[in-house]
Amino acid sequence: KRAKSGGTYNFFQTKYIDFDNESYTFEITFPKECLNPFQNVQGGMVVSALDEITSISVNILTKDKMLPSSTDIHVTFHRPTKAGLVIGKAKIIKLGRTIVSVEGKLFSSDNKLLASALHTAILTDTSTII
Repeated sequence: KRAKSGGTYNFFQTKYIDFDNESYTFEITFPKECLNPFQNVQGGMVVSALDEITSISVNILTKDKMLPSSTDIHVTFHRPTKAGLVIGKAKIIKLGRTIVSVEGKLFSSDNKLLASALHTAILTDTSTII
């Protein structure tokens, strides 16, 4: 519930699809407003989408008790991302008491890897958030 309240969630029309084999699957739509002069999705928008799906995955796993506050997101761009629908996958690598590490990947509609990320964050107790 809380993860769906952010502006990024709505901007990318993020949809949680399923949890399967330790991986959370999402649909993300990059609107044309995300495009750079080369007509590819701007890199910062790709990072934002990876941040979104990895963060939501933590919130789902902890049953809305924790939200991640990023300390590092390392992203590798494997090929240009086009506007439209992409598939996001997130896998919790390690959930500690105070820190979480999450792997995120974006795939094209024909299942080609577009970008991958390793997201590290401090866990924030949602009961402390107003």
